[in-house]
Amino acid sequence: MNSFVKIEKNVPVAGNYDVVVCGGGPAGMAAAVAAYDRGVKDVVILDREPQLGGILRQCIHNGFGLHKFKEELTGPEYAHRYAKKVKELGINYKLNTMVLDITKDKKVIATNSEDGIFEIEAKAIILAMGCRERSRGALNIAGTRPAGIYSAGTAQRLMNIEGFKIGNRAVILGSGDIGLIMARRMTLEGAKVEAVCEIMSYSGGLMRNIVQCLEDYDIPLYLSTTVAEIHGKDRLEGVTIAE
Repeated sequence: MNSFVKIEKNVPVAGNYDVVVCGGGPAGMAAAVAAYDRGVKDVVILDREPQLGGILRQCIHNGFGLHKFKEELTGPEYAHRYAKKVKELGINYKLNTMVLDITKDKKVIATNSEDGIFEIEAKAIILAMGCRERSRGALNIAGTRPAGIYSAGTAQRLMNIEGFKIGNRAVILGSGDIGLIMARRMTLEGAKVEAVCEIMSYSGGLMRNIVQCLEDYDIPLYLSTTVAEIHGKDRLEGVTIAE
C-alpha cells in the first residue's frame, strides 16, 4: 500500500477567518455554503480525510437527496453535489488536516503532515464532525474479542472504499438502517447473513429497508434478541444469541 498522501488545500495555513467549519462531510459543506450564501465569504473547512464528503463516500446505496434535490442519489453522488458547490463558490478548505484543539477565544489548533501544527483565529466555529460508533470493547457482551468483529461503519468502509470482502458468514447485531443495508451488501458480495438481531421489540430501520434488504433476500430478523456471548480466540468462530 502506498503511504504517500497528498495534502489538498486552497487556503493559507494560518490566519483569521469569520467562520471555521470542523468537518468536511455533508453537514460541514452545507454549513459552509449556507454561510457563504448569507454573505459570509471568509469561510474555511478543515477535514482529516483526503477528500470532501465525509461518511457519505462509503454509503454507496441510494436514498439520499429526495428532500434537498428532489431526486434519489447515492451517498457519493450527494456528497459530490456539495463538494462541487464548495469548489465553485471558492470556499476555502484544507484536507488531511486534524483539528487538535479549540480555545475559549475561538482559536483552532490543527495539524497535517505538510504544514505541521498551525493556528487559525475565528469569529465563529461550526462543529460538524459527525459521530463515532461504539467499539466492540464498549459493548457489554460476554466472551472474547477475536478478529472478525466490526462496527457497521467499519465494515462498510472496508467493503465499499477499500474493496475487501470481510467474511463469508455473518451475524449482524442491530437493525438500524446501516445494519440492514450491510446485510444486503454482504449478501450481494457472496456472504451468507445468518441473522439480524435486534434487542428492541421493533426494528430501528425504515420499513422499505426491512423489505428491500432483509425480506427480499430471505434474511431472518430476530426481535427482542441480542448476542449473549462471543466465541473464538484468534478468529471469530460463532456467537450465542438469546432473547
